[in-house]
Amino acid sequence: MSETTDASGLSSGLPSRALGALKDWYHVPVLGAVLAFMFWVRVQSWDNFLQNGEVYLSGNDAYYHLRQVTYTVHHFPETMPFDPWTNFPHGTLAGQFGTLFDQILAAVALVVGMGSPSDHTIAMTLLLAPPVFGALLVVPTYVMGRRIAGRLGGLFGAVILGLLPGYFLQRTLAGAADHNGAEPLFMTLAVVGLMVALSVAEREKPVFEQFRAWDATGLRDVVGWSVLAGVATAVYMWVWPPGVLLVGIFGAFFLVKLVGDYVTGTSPDHVAVVGAVSMTTTALLMFAPLGESGFGVSGFSFLQPVFALGVAVGCVVLAWLARVFDERSLSPAAYVATVAGTLVVVVGALALVAPGFWSSLQSNLLNYIGLSSTADTRTIGEAQPFLFRTGRYGLGMFGVVFLEYGTAFFSALVGAGAILLKPHLTSGSVRRIVGVAGATAVLAIVAVSPAVPAAIGGVVGLGGQLTALLIAAVVLAAIAATGQYDADKLLLVVWGAFVTSAAFTQVRFNYYLVVPVAVLNAYVLRAVLAAVDLDRPVAAIEGVSWYQVGTVVIVALIVLVPVAAPAVAEATNNDSASGPVSPIKLTNNQNQPVPLQSAITAGQGQGPGGVVAWDDAMDWYQSHTPKQGTYGGADNADALDYNGTYSQTEDFDYPAGSFGVLSWWDYGHWMTVQGHAIPHANPFQQGATSAANFLLADDEQQSESVLADIEEDDAKNRYVAVDWKMVMPPLPYLSSGQSKFSAPVVFYDGPRDLSQGDFYQQAYNADWEDNRISNARFFRQSPLLKKQAYYESMMVRLYRYHGSAKQAEPVVADWRRSVNTGQGTAAAFDAATNNTKQFDSMADAKAYVRNDSTAQIGGTGSLPEADVAALEHYRLVGVSANHTAPANLWYLGGELSTEYYPTSVKLFERVDGAAVTGTGPANTTVKASVELNLTQMESNEGTHPSFTYTQYADTDADGEFTMTLPYSTTGYDELGPANGHTNVSVRAAGPYTFTAGDQAGNASAVAADTASVSESQVVSDGATPVTVSLDPTGGAAGNETATNGSVATPTADGESADSDGTDADTTNSTAGALPARVGAELTHRGH
Repeated sequence: MSETTDASGLSSGLPSRALGALKDWYHVPVLGAVLAFMFWVRVQSWDNFLQNGEVYLSGNDAYYHLRQVTYTVHHFPETMPFDPWTNFPHGTLAGQFGTLFDQILAAVALVVGMGSPSDHTIAMTLLLAPPVFGALLVVPTYVMGRRIAGRLGGLFGAVILGLLPGYFLQRTLAGAADHNGAEPLFMTLAVVGLMVALSVAEREKPVFEQFRAWDATGLRDVVGWSVLAGVATAVYMWVWPPGVLLVGIFGAFFLVKLVGDYVTGTSPDHVAVVGAVSMTTTALLMFAPLGESGFGVSGFSFLQPVFALGVAVGCVVLAWLARVFDERSLSPAAYVATVAGTLVVVVGALALVAPGFWSSLQSNLLNYIGLSSTADTRTIGEAQPFLFRTGRYGLGMFGVVFLEYGTAFFSALVGAGAILLKPHLTSGSVRRIVGVAGATAVLAIVAVSPAVPAAIGGVVGLGGQLTALLIAAVVLAAIAATGQYDADKLLLVVWGAFVTSAAFTQVRFNYYLVVPVAVLNAYVLRAVLAAVDLDRPVAAIEGVSWYQVGTVVIVALIVLVPVAAPAVAEATNNDSASGPVSPIKLTNNQNQPVPLQSAITAGQGQGPGGVVAWDDAMDWYQSHTPKQGTYGGADNADALDYNGTYSQTEDFDYPAGSFGVLSWWDYGHWMTVQGHAIPHANPFQQGATSAANFLLADDEQQSESVLADIEEDDAKNRYVAVDWKMVMPPLPYLSSGQSKFSAPVVFYDGPRDLSQGDFYQQAYNADWEDNRISNARFFRQSPLLKKQAYYESMMVRLYRYHGSAKQAEPVVADWRRSVNTGQGTAAAFDAATNNTKQFDSMADAKAYVRNDSTAQIGGTGSLPEADVAALEHYRLVGVSANHTAPANLWYLGGELSTEYYPTSVKLFERVDGAAVTGTGPANTTVKASVELNLTQMESNEGTHPSFTYTQYADTDADGEFTMTLPYSTTGYDELGPANGHTNVSVRAAGPYTFTAGDQAGNASAVAADTASVSESQVVSDGATPVTVSLDPTGGAAGNETATNGSVATPTADGESADSDGTDADTTNSTAGALPARVGAELTHRGH
């Protein structure tokens, strides 16, 4: 051959080889681009989590993972067996934490930190891990999609996954270092592994006789892939123990598939071999991390291995039973009936033999997939039902789903339906076609007519949603068990059905649902290509028409445009001032636009949130409170190592001098990690009930009783932390998580029978026409009328009043009519008239309310209906230096008026209090008051914000009285962390002033005295009492420090002594405004 010819052949061969390589490998760069895009979207805001040299995370569970990873770094590869630094005074074993997820992150941190990572390196590892896990999910999603629908379909599914803006994206953003972000990856790997094993089994058709014959060659591939599937399933549960649900999903699949194979004339052995081998492998591996006795769901217990082994045995039994029926020439219908009857007997026996386990199993099934999560579970934001968002957005079910998935969810349903119905519709059997048509009609009725399942459920005592779910499950199982399916496609549908039910039960499980949605859309694309005869290799396609191409493009656009168009608009929007632009908007029930976010927009503007404010408070806590084991002077400073190893126990024996911090459970992990505090309640909802009972207690004695029930003699809850969200009722303009007052009500089981309506009443500011409401909107400044129970709750008395007494004021909220709503009775105000009235006296205000059933004293802002007594054993000792409340809560008249200096977090100490004994005028009221400065804050002029603590006591017939005062006025330098006490930052501006008599005028003499109270008198039980003698001054108290100007002394019936009940002059306020006297007791001396 000549040189010229060789060159020509080479040049012509290069393009051909390049095209061949592109045809073989085009999916790799496309998949890489999708992966890179997904990672970029998720790390857009990563630097927002770096503040003042510290790495923050988002949410609360991420912080407990930080604790677990830090422990594992110090003890690699061991995880924490028990943690005494939470759930005080018991400690805890957190089964869902300290798993393979934490070991993986610890290993990465060790590698990055070259064997000795700093705390900063560990935190950075957690910060960036979620985007990595989220982006990597595209790989098994593509693999699954390729198996179901070819490479093009797999890429289509991968692109959909990358563009979805919903919950999966939120849980895999930078900072969201929770196991939630890794769960979808490991679950999908397990499902893909089982799909491969099933495909191999369908190809090689193994039977159990091969095991007897030791046919290693014939079984190698099937057993090998089945073992890998079992390993992947176990690894998923090593990441998240409650993932035992996946074993149940696999069990349901094997049940339907094996029955269906027998009914359609296929040997169940082939699939049963995969089930037996894979689930036995899973069971054996799940014995390795066993850490709990019993059958708990949340930790590594016997439930995981026993359940997996049960599925393996079930596969063998179903295959054996099929052989028995074949040998006896029994009908397939009898086989189905026998299997169903056996299941009923097994379930019934389980309920009788192990009722406790059965009850727990039933409860967990309802809680995870039964559309029936419990009330306490629903207080967890991520565990609320998916459709709870209908109320938040003002949209129907379609709108909520559309915001999460665009049209992809609905097209996925089409794909699942096509897979299920295809064998029946193509069978040529009229009976089967009519059967599936009827089944489809039943599903349609259940979906569009909720009243039907509700009526059926009412007969048997089940809720409408659960009844609909059970009807759908039976119908779908019947369809699947009577058709012949590829095992991998049927597994996809069964898996998708279960995770759909889980996602609608708890919104968080949408991070699982994204994969079935993406893969089923891949199948839809493949089906459309097949319908227009384009599902062939490119080289084999000739004479393509515009009709064929147009059909495919239209279907692809229907799925992609809702999720891609917002991203394109965001990427091409150069007008930064206009902000994110979405071309797709829905209209809610208030006729307001609700835009569909792009993945790009959803990934922007993320940050650590409320933990920053709590971190500031915890910094104060660490430097101003004693070390664990030293409270009150105990000498056990080294007995409780933060990163120590402790043996598992039901009730940890804390050393003397240990102490806990009581707050709401949301904040437990932040306190443990950021403050090295030991919270009583935590996000595992441990301690939630007792915390709720304390926070909602209506008197101090009841709150002390709550603590006495949960404490030890040498281990007590010494501090209480309250933030602004805990006292915030559910106002309509607050975003999710900004109102937490209602959550403790759900957990409360104290002596009173409480509901939300006992604390507040919904209110509307309405326009009226012909004595009817023509337009109603939430009363923006005071959208709830609060009741006395709200103001008397411990957390409100602490946060709003700092433990001080609060007198009712003659301010009346006056509405036009009480109206019944779906959420109770609401107060409908008239927007055109005044809605608050201020009277000269409480007697006048009470007289007005007695004659007007649509009026109430107080209930707005910080004004109670009746006097609130002072607390004797709790004092404010420190605050966070910032506030994060929305601006519209701050202005005068807002829920958090600046008159009360609403810092984000306030820390209180529980103290014995200083005993006061005194004498004064007989049968009168003594008032003790002291001005206190928040020394953590200082203005440019060197002044501090201040408030006044006030307490009242009555003298007896001999003029004697007693008090217990929680705030000291001297001796701050004598006690502190070094000797087991608190270095308080709330300090008195002077001594207490004690007064008795008419404090408002000069009609009679005023008795007065002053006294100092030392720190030791406040913190030491049995200290020398403070002695006070009130001598008449002959006039107004010259050393009175009350900031009200004149403060009326309450009489026995709660009315003011200066009121004669006549001439009720009132001051009217316009709609939404509050009287100027609101919050007058707290003076701002600086900001």
